[in-house]
Amino acid sequence: FPAELHLVHQASDQSVSVVSVLFQFGKDDILISKIKDKLTELAQETCKKEEDAHIPLGTVDLNELQKKSRKYFRYVGSLTVPPCTENVVWNILGKVRTISQDQLNALKAPLDSDCKNNSRPLQPPNGRQVELYDERRDQ
Repeated sequence: FPAELHLVHQASDQSVSVVSVLFQFGKDDILISKIKDKLTELAQETCKKEEDAHIPLGTVDLNELQKKSRKYFRYVGSLTVPPCTENVVWNILGKVRTISQDQLNALKAPLDSDCKNNSRPLQPPNGRQVELYDERRDQ
């Protein structure tokens, strides 16, 4: 996939859950358009290997991310950035969204060269089970 969006959530007990949205090339995506509008702020933040940039997007309706599909995959893994904290609950949406090449270029533009291709290599499953949840099937 050319792009993946992580919505990282941390509870008051410090437990972490991530909603992952996968993208393939196609039409412009409405959520990415919201993010694209915030790129000026992102460009003002630093992009260092040890530092995250936090840009508030406002309210995101997660139902909008998963229209026409109620499937998602879940497993317990780790964060993809150092310190790669374990025991993170990952929820990967079953519907792959589209992103245009222009949108992807705009997302990468404010980043320095070290940050543009920062995907972590595929990790072995280490005994982890990936479960498929399908709301229609479970009813």
